[in-house]
Amino acid sequence: MVVISVSLSAQELKEFEEVANRAGFSSRSDAVRDALSRFVSANSWASGMEGRVSCVVSIIYADRKKHHVHEVVHQYADIVHSSMHTHLEHRCVEQIVLDGDAEEVRKLLVELSAHKDVRITMSMF
Repeated sequence: MVVISVSLSAQELKEFEEVANRAGFSSRSDAVRDALSRFVSANSWASGMEGRVSCVVSIIYADRKKHHVHEVVHQYADIVHSSMHTHLEHRCVEQIVLDGDAEEVRKLLVELSAHKDVRITMSMF
């Protein structure tokens, strides 16, 4: 196996280890492998999108990232049907309904994903 290094805050590591222990993982490595596998599975849909796509994208990020996220979203105004913004603790939560060409949706998601500490989930309909 290949060994990798990941930088986390102390709080992120604590939360990860608590969840991994509750889930019954025998080691941190097993939990990370499972998380990576789920990440790949959950995000592999992007390569299969074609034609017109309708979806809801949830974006969670630190308030200090708001300007960066809004800049990206505004670049794709032609596929953003509606959006809602709210605050939870020290984070922003953005819900965006997208409707448009799959390639444009993919580009938007890639640009958002490139920002550190920006978490994205997507539901297609």
